[in-house]
Amino acid sequence: MGASPNDYAHAAPHHSFIHVDDFESPEKLAEYLHTLDTNDYLYNKYFEWKGTGRFINTFFWCRVCALLHDQSRARHVYDDLDTWWRGPNVCIGRQRWKDVKKNKHLLSATGFELVSNLLT
Repeated sequence: MGASPNDYAHAAPHHSFIHVDDFESPEKLAEYLHTLDTNDYLYNKYFEWKGTGRFINTFFWCRVCALLHDQSRARHVYDDLDTWWRGPNVCIGRQRWKDVKKNKHLLSATGFELVSNLLT
């Protein structure tokens, strides 16, 4: 879900985020979040980076500005930004999960088991 852990690691301070891919199941992720909720020490570890005086600046707006003014790049016009951004087969809510469950042959066995467990 979302960007890969490596993408976050390149843009966010060390130990400042929790990524779903770091857990073997949604249940394990939920258990960890409950642990953080009851353990101030572990919870506050995610904010230690604020005291380091260091941060990762990706200069996002500078990059956007440069791309917008780059005359050598082909011009693209998108009538529907949502479709362009999400692309095909991206989960967009409960109805999408129901569609996935109906079309289980499109998923690996473990993927379908995960979806089935979430829906039951």
